[in-house]
Amino acid sequence: MTITVENITPTQLEELLGDEGTPVVHRALWALLWESEVRVHDLLSLEVTDVGLDEREMRTVAARFSERAGALLAELVGDRETGPLFAVGERALTWEEAVRAAGDREIAIHAFRTGGKSHRRGLGG
Repeated sequence: MTITVENITPTQLEELLGDEGTPVVHRALWALLWESEVRVHDLLSLEVTDVGLDEREMRTVAARFSERAGALLAELVGDRETGPLFAVGERALTWEEAVRAAGDREIAIHAFRTGGKSHRRGLGG
């Protein structure tokens, strides 16, 4: 696995989030990394109860998210009321799995957060 992308663009993000061949657990993680200042490890430690889907906010890290990220999270959570937010079966997605899924697309996992940060800065946010 060769990492070639250290910072992604909004266009690249849209393509990645729209790829339904990619498991929703990864697409939801990438959306939140792009939209927030929250670190990968902190997102991976969230529980279902830490997120308000109706309010579109993460309660424990004081971060809001978009309608699109909310839709991905709603799909990810389904009817679960407890457990890890980023679940693979009944267990939490691991750091290694998150890194590998991004790396399979030749993207560093941190590219989502840095790309989003650069994008927000460019928008004056």
